[in-house]
Amino acid sequence: MLLKNVQLYISELLFEHDCVIIPAFGGFVARAASANFAKTGNILLPPSKSIVFNKNLANNDGLLAGYIMQKENASYQQATSIIENFVNHCKQQLETQKRFEISNLGVLYKSAENTILFEQDIRINHNTNAFGLPAVTAIKLIKEEKIVAVKPNLQYREVALPATKKAKKPIRRIAVAASMAVCVIALMFLVTKQNPLNNVMATFSPFKGNAKPLIEIKIVKPVAAKVEKKEIVVASPPVVTPDTVSVDKTAVIKSTEMISDWYKQPYQIVVGCFAVKQNAYKLINQLEQQNLQASIAGQNAKNLYVVSVAGYADESSARKKLLLVKEQYHSAWLFKR
Repeated sequence: MLLKNVQLYISELLFEHDCVIIPAFGGFVARAASANFAKTGNILLPPSKSIVFNKNLANNDGLLAGYIMQKENASYQQATSIIENFVNHCKQQLETQKRFEISNLGVLYKSAENTILFEQDIRINHNTNAFGLPAVTAIKLIKEEKIVAVKPNLQYREVALPATKKAKKPIRRIAVAASMAVCVIALMFLVTKQNPLNNVMATFSPFKGNAKPLIEIKIVKPVAAKVEKKEIVVASPPVVTPDTVSVDKTAVIKSTEMISDWYKQPYQIVVGCFAVKQNAYKLINQLEQQNLQASIAGQNAKNLYVVSVAGYADESSARKKLLLVKEQYHSAWLFKR
């Protein structure tokens, strides 16, 4: 009966003290513990004391012996004798059964490494400030990670076309030269008031004197010759980017139009829905880093922003694309406007 009482005395002392030492055996150390969830089930435990066993605390501090003297009205020698009997009983139980249960406290047991371990009985709360606070059923909430708003990077690279060299136009040059020659002759005629060709022809005359030239050429006021202008169209050379890939600027414009139109189709391949538009943009940036086009395809009936990776006008094409997307995103689904 006295051994049973010692177990109760140890538990009672832990209500008022943070350490109770059992001489030549070990000590129980109590520390304040805040409210927490039980290991199993959605049960919220009130504030309590967390109790551990330390076998190195074996020196007699007189606390347990003094409490036994008070409770049993015994002498100090009788109290120490009761403690020795309790220690021997504990060691015997641990050697034979590998465990020893202390009422209103917990269970002592031996591990495979022959070390004494302690498991506290959570049904007994040794925190006097928590009297009357029962354990309640509650659901543990997980704090949602704050998502930083990121604007989508939808920029397209524009490659400046090199200036094309003007094509040589030999026909135009010939026409200009001819016009200039006629203008020079007309100018000489106006200055000398005679036909310069007559003088030239006179030098070849076989008669000396003021004989008239054999051939008289009458030159009317020169008229600039009309030359038909023919423009030669030279094809512009292909633009070559640093990675030796030709880029057609019109193709870039067409691809931009295609990207801006596919998410307007009635059948959309959806990979996520968000109540916050910035969160939808974050998923779009992640998909673009994986070389997968994505866009916001409007809002559904619950006013959630729908993130789509492809859109089609017919359902059969959309379902074929859905099978390919599911290989990477298992939760993707088909959304019809």
